[in-house]
Amino acid sequence: MKASEIMTRDVMTVWEGSTVEDAARLMARHRISGLPVVNQQSMLVGLISEHDLISKTGHLVSEIMTRGVISVAPDTEVEQISHLLTNQRIRRVPVVDHGKVVGVVSRSDLVRQIAMRWVCDVCGEIVRGQDAPDHCPRCGAPANAFTHSVVPPGM
Repeated sequence: MKASEIMTRDVMTVWEGSTVEDAARLMARHRISGLPVVNQQSMLVGLISEHDLISKTGHLVSEIMTRGVISVAPDTEVEQISHLLTNQRIRRVPVVDHGKVVGVVSRSDLVRQIAMRWVCDVCGEIVRGQDAPDHCPRCGAPANAFTHSVVPPGM
């Protein structure tokens, strides 16, 4: 599974020249804990998080944002993203295509992906969805042949 399959696509971003107060309002209004920061060409230049807002001082987003953001491509494997989030102790990773933000994968996206994975005990086919499928699309096994599978982060 790839980043493009589980990422949040409607990503809110903030311009690097915005005020810290504007970024805080946007985060509070939409109940999000971090925003990708873009320049005038809409290229990713940083990330601003709740931590940045409460631990740093400055007037503009560019003064307090975290630079050197870890990002991934749309075709990055979910297992690699899980490894990044756990080992780098970050909560989200922007998905970037040619320097522009096309999505974000957060810990909650990974949790949703785990919750939607069912494995056929007969043939090993993986089916995604909140409820167990009626039958296996590969071997035709009935719904009771499926088990909910949990893959530990970083595996």
